Amino acid sequence: MEASPQKHPGSPGFEEAMPPLSWESYNVLAPAALGMALAATVASVVVEAARWTTGLSQDGGLTMVVSSALLCALFLSTLFVRRYSKRFVSTSTFLAVHAAGLCSLLLAVTGFAGMEVPGIAELALNVGVTVGSTWLQFYWMRKLRGVSAQAAVMVVFCALGLSELLTFALSLVDESVVALIAVGLTFAQFAVIRASRRMDVPSDLFPGVAQSYFGTDPEHFSNRSFLAVAAMGIWLISIPLGMGRGFPAGNAIGMSFVPRLLVLLFVLVVSALWVRHGLRSRMTALTTSIWVAMELLLALGAIFFAIWPHTISIGASFVMAAALVLNAFVWYLTIAFISFGWRDPFYYTSAAWIAVNVLTVVGMKVDTLITQVFPDNTPVIISIMSLFTLIGAQLVFTRLLSSPSEQREARERELQAQARAEAAAAVDASDAAGDSPDQAGEKDGAKAAVFTLDSIRRVPLMGVLAIAEPKDVPMVSSTPDTHIPTAVIAMGQRFGLTGREIEVITLYALGHTQQRVSEELQLSTSTVHTHIKHVYEKTDLHSRQEILDYINEYES
Repeated sequence: MEASPQKHPGSPGFEEAMPPLSWESYNVLAPAALGMALAATVASVVVEAARWTTGLSQDGGLTMVVSSALLCALFLSTLFVRRYSKRFVSTSTFLAVHAAGLCSLLLAVTGFAGMEVPGIAELALNVGVTVGSTWLQFYWMRKLRGVSAQAAVMVVFCALGLSELLTFALSLVDESVVALIAVGLTFAQFAVIRASRRMDVPSDLFPGVAQSYFGTDPEHFSNRSFLAVAAMGIWLISIPLGMGRGFPAGNAIGMSFVPRLLVLLFVLVVSALWVRHGLRSRMTALTTSIWVAMELLLALGAIFFAIWPHTISIGASFVMAAALVLNAFVWYLTIAFISFGWRDPFYYTSAAWIAVNVLTVVGMKVDTLITQVFPDNTPVIISIMSLFTLIGAQLVFTRLLSSPSEQREARERELQAQARAEAAAAVDASDAAGDSPDQAGEKDGAKAAVFTLDSIRRVPLMGVLAIAEPKDVPMVSSTPDTHIPTAVIAMGQRFGLTGREIEVITLYALGHTQQRVSEELQLSTSTVHTHIKHVYEKTDLHSRQEILDYINEYES
């Protein structure tokens, strides 16, 4: 089933409903949600001991630090590698499944046999599970590249709810069996990956618009200051969450059945609310609400720590729920930057994971340091937690989420001013050169051909942009849509595309759904789908986003 035609920010009726609720519409999102949930569950139950504690690992966070050091190599490599190939991604994912699965199997065997594992060997096995499971999360976020904000919300919160449900269920299972179950969950990734490859690309049915994530233009995702603000907001809330998970002396808090049940209930309620919202709305950005939920849960945790400092597991349940919501928010944030950023997706996935986990460990160690200085440290820790949370909130709300409509209006004014300046410069040049009336008329015509971003999107396309000569194509200065028609023509010449295939793929690359393309070109949806498949086969590009990447890299 086709997604409903997508409108662009600034056009009337942009806030539209998602496609009708049916398995045919949403099944393309299911593999990513299931794959992320399985990977997160394995890391939680095997390494982090999240079944019954708030710790990041059973060795005081050492596993996370070593794993972060290994993933830092991946992050550094993205500074030199423009884009990793499909072969590299597929091979590394295959190895990640085996690394996490075999390390979990060895932990299960040693547990059943009652063997004493040397500390360095146990650390290596835990690191193998962590890095393998984390890589699988990276893989699924990469698969979601280019999806709409609400599709991303639905996937990450379905994955969060399912992962926490599995984690709670495994808290009722004997510890020696957990690692064995984790083996099955890990190798089940192969079946999920195969299922995803038989389906349409998620971004084709749920195409993304940069403005729907934070209400900002796509250029901001390639702006280093915008990335820095987003990262700092995550860093500043990771530290108080780490302090809450290690309250009061830096050690993981043990949780019995009731606190674990509370965590499950909190997470399921939050997940259900945002999945419901995602099903109902395509546009409304949820970033503000997610941040408020994290702060509220963290604040309630601090309150319960203050009320019952000697019975801290209840407060810990609020903090743990906030940490899990943060994890989902980081997934959401990462998908946004993967979709519209300028670097390889591994740059954003690895940086986000390293920052969150390392700073959470730092937060737990801050508790240890404070305990050594202030024996009665409850008020001190709560005050510092509140300070970091307040600073993070102010940063996010004033910079990352400030005045989206004003940002769009300022951008539109900038484009219009630039167009007027270019037209005026052309007229001045014409006067200075003493052009003939005919030449001046041509330049006036060129001046009249300058449209705003909104107006060009309202032009009835009907394939004309795919077949017109470059001089006849109305262009908009400094927008990503301007070079797509001519670039597709060049791509068609390179790969031997037919005229009809060029028409179809041009409209498709401009952001139209297959249903809209069929309406514009007066073709059946099955014919449009066939043309797109033929283009994929000829070009070895397999999604709208890959076509845009090719255009930006080779045909711009």
